[in-house]
Amino acid sequence: HDGCCSSCLNPVDYGAVAGNPGGEPGPHWEKNTLAFQATLDLASNSSSNMSCVLVSNGDFVTSDLYLKSNSQLIIDKSARLLTAVNKTTKALLHIEKQSNAVVSGEGVLYGNAEYYISYFSPVDDRFEPTAPDGGRPCLLLVSNSSNIHIEGIHLQNTTDWNLHIQASHNITVDNIRITGDSRYPNNDGIDPDSSTNVTITDSFIDVADDGICPKAHANLGPLRYLTVRNCTIRSKSHAIKFGSNCETEMSDILFENITIFDSNSGLAIQQRGAGDVHDVTFRDIKIQTRYKAPRWWGNGEHIVITAEPRAPGAITGKTYNLLFENIIAESENGGLISGITNGVQNITFRNVHVTIVRNSNYSLVTEPLCEVIGGKKVMCMGTRDHRPSLKDIGCSYYCRDSGKADGFYFENVQGIVIDNVSVNFTIPNGGSKPTYYGACMAADSKTKNVQGEIQCTNGGQD
Repeated sequence: HDGCCSSCLNPVDYGAVAGNPGGEPGPHWEKNTLAFQATLDLASNSSSNMSCVLVSNGDFVTSDLYLKSNSQLIIDKSARLLTAVNKTTKALLHIEKQSNAVVSGEGVLYGNAEYYISYFSPVDDRFEPTAPDGGRPCLLLVSNSSNIHIEGIHLQNTTDWNLHIQASHNITVDNIRITGDSRYPNNDGIDPDSSTNVTITDSFIDVADDGICPKAHANLGPLRYLTVRNCTIRSKSHAIKFGSNCETEMSDILFENITIFDSNSGLAIQQRGAGDVHDVTFRDIKIQTRYKAPRWWGNGEHIVITAEPRAPGAITGKTYNLLFENIIAESENGGLISGITNGVQNITFRNVHVTIVRNSNYSLVTEPLCEVIGGKKVMCMGTRDHRPSLKDIGCSYYCRDSGKADGFYFENVQGIVIDNVSVNFTIPNGGSKPTYYGACMAADSKTKNVQGEIQCTNGGQD
């Protein structure tokens, strides 16, 4: 993918001007957009098999650039492309209805999120953006395209999702870096959406919202054959989360050799649509979660699966054939596997070892509190998080179910295989067992066909 040509086009030769004006779009954003687009068009129309555009030596403010088929955009480590504030509409860089295109280099796509902030909430440790989710530009959009390769670049400080892969086929993402402000919402790392044959490898993601977030929309088709390997993720929400857009099928998916650290939740499936989620494998994964402010997604869990409607009358698909293998987790809260509608079927835990330990500032203080149905305020630790849910109606982002931090709590789950699984509740040195600790495993009356036992240390209540 790197040796596209002996000589690349340079947007500066077509009128682009370097310079970072800060919060204002500045005098050059329109000229830069025209110059960059001219070079991208020329590269695509070249007589060679693949022609390239090289960006180097400076910051270039632009708006909504479109990479075309049979071309390569190289962003050198000496360069950044920056979102023109309040001028960029949908994405800084688009690849839409194209094929055989490459984005590479060690440079930066920069979102200027610091100029899309309305105010900061110290209670929630969260910025409120100036526009609603979906109304701010992402950094890189790949839509209705095929045979696209993204390598080496750094996506930084977006105002919305970083990389959205939508309704596309044969997409590879390798060795990219994604970072965002830990207080800025909806800055998801990578959202593979209604696509097939997507491979993500050797990448680093550090964001406030979900790290990698598979989705499937009914009007766009299923998500199939997603593979994620050798990635490191930090998230103030879920490091890996399916949904909550599950309107059609998501299947044949592998997450392997993943490191999750300092995150609000580890592995999550939010089944909230009519599509089935099935044949998903999580293998060779290290998880470290610690509880953050309750306004954020996640609840300090190592694994959380919830299948239930989020609106009255909504249809929820099935969740089945899930494998968790070779998992080592240190989490502040327990695990939740809940199939309120249609249940969760055929789930295997093999070589899974969980340590529950209290270690974050939010678990040691009484404010802000969470809410249970009826408005009662409770300590957040030990609660169960079903958001988004019908239970949220009349509640708030702080809404939880009361409970204890069980190593694994099963709710309407049928067919559980437990093979070499352990749960250890850590007791502070010289202290007593935290009151929110629960049992190593607990289940409701609808959970059936459980094979195997969990090796338990310090579980149960004194």
